[in-house]
Amino acid sequence: EWDNVIQVNLTGVFNVTREVIKYMKNDGSVVSISSIIGMVGAFGQTNYAASKAGVMAFSKSLAKEVAKRNIRVNAIAAGFVNTDMTANIPERYRTIILNKIPLGRFAEPKEIAEFVVWLAVNGTYCTGQTYVIDGGLT
Repeated sequence: EWDNVIQVNLTGVFNVTREVIKYMKNDGSVVSISSIIGMVGAFGQTNYAASKAGVMAFSKSLAKEVAKRNIRVNAIAAGFVNTDMTANIPERYRTIILNKIPLGRFAEPKEIAEFVVWLAVNGTYCTGQTYVIDGGLT
């Protein structure tokens, strides 16, 4: 399972970014999706944590490489989001997690998407950063 998770979460980001950046001549924005798990780790998720930490490091390094072409590269470290993945969290663990999130809820996918769009369109002086969207959890 290690290889599969790394292939999808990290190598996939590399492959897609490599292709789209070819078409960004002198302007562009790349926003990759990471996870707070890449920052804080999680029991039983070593492969996932490593892949998401890799996305953050990849984004920071690539930002330095392509900044001279006015291409910005950033990452989003999402916290818990209402998705099929988090729907499988047992209720007792969900309650524990929710009690640790200052905003008291999981994010909606739309909230993450809207920030990605804002960053891609309006974040013209933002590059090499990882933006944490986790309701205050970390």
